[in-house]
Amino acid sequence: MRVAILTNGPGELWGWARPVIMELRKRGHSVSLWLLPCQFASGAERVVASRMGVDKLEGPSSSAWTWRALGQEKTDCVLQLGGDLLFGRRIAGCAGAPLICYAYGFKKGMEHARTFTAYPSMASSINSRLGANSKAVSVGSIGDLVKDSLSLEAGAFAWDAEGDAKSRGRRLLLFPGSRPAIRRLAVNWLSTVVQHLRALIPEVRIGTLFSPFAPEGEFPLWVDAGLNPVKAGAGAVMRTADYALTQPGTNTLEMMHCGLPALVAAPMDFLRVIPIGGLGGFASRLPLIGPLVKERGIRRNLKRYNGFISWPNRVANRTLLDEAMGEVTPEELALRVAESLKDGEKLSRVRRDLLALSGEPGAALRLCDAVEEAEQKR
Repeated sequence: MRVAILTNGPGELWGWARPVIMELRKRGHSVSLWLLPCQFASGAERVVASRMGVDKLEGPSSSAWTWRALGQEKTDCVLQLGGDLLFGRRIAGCAGAPLICYAYGFKKGMEHARTFTAYPSMASSINSRLGANSKAVSVGSIGDLVKDSLSLEAGAFAWDAEGDAKSRGRRLLLFPGSRPAIRRLAVNWLSTVVQHLRALIPEVRIGTLFSPFAPEGEFPLWVDAGLNPVKAGAGAVMRTADYALTQPGTNTLEMMHCGLPALVAAPMDFLRVIPIGGLGGFASRLPLIGPLVKERGIRRNLKRYNGFISWPNRVANRTLLDEAMGEVTPEELALRVAESLKDGEKLSRVRRDLLALSGEPGAALRLCDAVEEAEQKR
């Protein structure tokens, strides 16, 4: 059968769509992949998607072009993995096909789709938002697609060792982010963090894991900063690290599945360059009032998750990964990282708690079963 997959940002494309595409192809189905407009895009989505073996690849393009093109697509089932559900409703309505959605949180229009999510806590949250709508179908949890995505990555990562002292040192993994604007800020920030950290723990070993969406042409800058960049399978690298310093995003779920303790940091300098959508996004670009609008929007979003900025903490509704947000300095982050690296008992406890929360693999299989079932009921 013909399946149209709609997705948007780096996390959704790599962590969600990739394992689903592979499973659908195994079952002999035709896949058309649509990259929707996305303010969080890295700019490399089409290049990465072109390696996923789909039968048809469209986008990213303007909202107007995408809207028109979706209305002409012929498909048997629509699977939305990220982005505005208006697009999914458009293609499903024009093609007369069922619409299935996978999401971590509530989206407008979910009452028009059969929706799945990763964890019971996510399902409970979405169902509470849908409860007043009599058309809504109860949302079920089927596991995290990100866990299935990690299982597709093989290989090993060898940390650089300079002598016996460093070979015994704790291993800290850094994450520069998938968007160019963030990486431009991150290189100096992380370099400063490492300088202060080495004053506290001289033997610490550093690795920087580049996203699949980041160009290797940036490597020399990170090498010169002493940050040891590598582009490899996330699972292969994370499972060899002792601790990580990262930004909020899908990679915090990868850390959960790999049992990697971390400090998830969102300094205000970074928050100021993260785009937001809708009218709030327009207002955030206005002079004078823009920064205030953006900060209020960020804090309103955090309120929905009890103030947590990392996905594992949101899933558990308690602190598993360390977090820091707002007016924090590189010196403060270095001090917090050093304290954690020196506390072996804490690292072991957090690792166990993360793996216990991870859940079973197989979300992609269960989601593809739902796609086939929906098509059979047409």
